[in-house]
Amino acid sequence: MKFKEEIRRRLVDHTVDGVTHQIAQPYKVRVPVLPADWDARAMKAVATLVLVLTGIAIAWSTVSIGQLLQGGPGYAAAALFDISWLSVLLLEWMARFDPSKRKFARVLGFILVGITAAAIFWHGMLAGSVALAVVGAMVSIIAKALWMAVFKHVDGQLSAEDRQWVAAEMSKANAQIAIAGVRRQAATAEVRARLELLAAEKALGELDEQDANTDEPAAVLEPLRVPLNSANSVPEQGLSMAELARQQLTAGASNKDAADEILRRLPEANPDSVQATVRREARRLTRYM
Repeated sequence: MKFKEEIRRRLVDHTVDGVTHQIAQPYKVRVPVLPADWDARAMKAVATLVLVLTGIAIAWSTVSIGQLLQGGPGYAAAALFDISWLSVLLLEWMARFDPSKRKFARVLGFILVGITAAAIFWHGMLAGSVALAVVGAMVSIIAKALWMAVFKHVDGQLSAEDRQWVAAEMSKANAQIAIAGVRRQAATAEVRARLELLAAEKALGELDEQDANTDEPAAVLEPLRVPLNSANSVPEQGLSMAELARQQLTAGASNKDAADEILRRLPEANPDSVQATVRREARRLTRYM
């Protein structure tokens, strides 16, 4: 077995003039040299070659389909053909542990590369060359086939039991992601509701402050003992003038009707104060309607 020396560092105490600090001290250590992983190197070489061939396929199809689309902006549209099946190729790799998703990506990749090959074949036929049509169409198909061979080689096969275990783990992770999203939405809605309530309380406070600056007598804001007439079935209760106005307005009475009802129940009240209280309560109610 071969060995090599590596320089590493470790912390040691170093004292100068009675003061100790830790410093990094270099030291040498012999470590074994791992044998070359020729499988990994071969896989990197194959992937590099396939990437180069894919670049050639992209250039070929872009030029062919771009000319088919009259050049200019047609070249940008032509790039869409190869970019589409290459993107699905990446999705197929990402879904290698999910058979259903991987199957969908693989089938869609075949459809997209088939469309690309058909467009290249059409361009060759319009150019009057059968060889150009057939060989040009095979370029993208060969690139797709090479990527399938690479995926097949590096694909880790799972048993039925392992696939079920992986599916259960993915389901649990997806459930946690869904719960997190729902909680985030609920928290956002709760914050928005609190902001709406704070804005409403602020507006109500400004309205109360505005009403407090009016010339209404302070006595009209104090709770009054309202004697109800005998025709009303509701027992006697302590109500303020504002509460009486709110009851009448909530029941659908107009401002004038509400004021007349309060004057009927409180014959000693000031009509101007009653009208002001009714208007104030009407503004308070309509603010939230």
